[in-house]
Amino acid sequence: MIEIKELYKSFGDKPVLSGINVTIGDGDIYGLVGISGAGKSTLLRCINGLETFEQGTLRVNGTDISRLRGAELRKFRSGIGMIFQQFSLLERKTVYENIMFPMKCYNYKKAEADARIHELLRLVELSDKIHSRPNQLSGGQKQRVAIARALAMNPKILLCDEATSALDPNITKSILALLKKINQELGITIVIVTHQMEVVKEVCTDMALLSKGELKISGSVQDIFLGRSEVLDELLGLPGTGQPEDKVVFEIVQRPGRNDLLSRFATATGIRFEVVWGGLDRYAESIAGAFTLAVDKDDFPKAQTFLEDTSTEWRRV
Repeated sequence: MIEIKELYKSFGDKPVLSGINVTIGDGDIYGLVGISGAGKSTLLRCINGLETFEQGTLRVNGTDISRLRGAELRKFRSGIGMIFQQFSLLERKTVYENIMFPMKCYNYKKAEADARIHELLRLVELSDKIHSRPNQLSGGQKQRVAIARALAMNPKILLCDEATSALDPNITKSILALLKKINQELGITIVIVTHQMEVVKEVCTDMALLSKGELKISGSVQDIFLGRSEVLDELLGLPGTGQPEDKVVFEIVQRPGRNDLLSRFATATGIRFEVVWGGLDRYAESIAGAFTLAVDKDDFPKAQTFLEDTSTEWRRV
């Protein structure tokens, strides 16, 4: 488990992280979301000790990493893998040599390292590229090599810093599928820094949204997106709904298993309504969404009765 409490960090006299509180459970796929400059990559680097911080605590599996030094810190970092937007492969080395590199630094025996490399290449489906060099690989293949290298030391945690930002949509989907496979088969906790909302919806169970170094909202991905907080609307660039004088505007949430919510609302109430905004999205393995509706003021009491009688999540906007 990763526990971050009241973390504060600055560069000189400029705060870059302030009052951060985040808990990431074992086996989670957790998203750190925000625009450029929000502080999410800095927070990611605090987790593996690449960045220090001035105040607060950060514990990984009970270990206060701010107290680690020298050999203890080096051992701690060996249990955390990391992948980056630009892959960071050694261009003059083969795929085999790139994956070997961290194990060589930790003096793995040749036979043990060799077996591990072949195992990882099977996992990332690149066994036929073992002797290729990075300039012979596509962007998606390079990221698969980077993932294999990050897993070489059998880490318990994998940190992903904008790992799909340089990839096209189809390749992004394949990399996300690989990350889900790694999470499910190896039980590795994955923390993903991204500004791509589709990445968060596709693979993350929980998320935190950062803005200007502060944690604005955190919780389950589905709850945050369906809750339509102002800070998320601002990040997504979603329009305001407005409030016509003769209408009542409200939002209803359609959770998985309630696919007929709009048709039931129309049939049961007989109310004419406008769909102002909304739609369905995929969240990991489920589909859910929210719809903003406008009804005449005189019809709203009947609409409200239906929403309450059916225990539908809703709010006026």
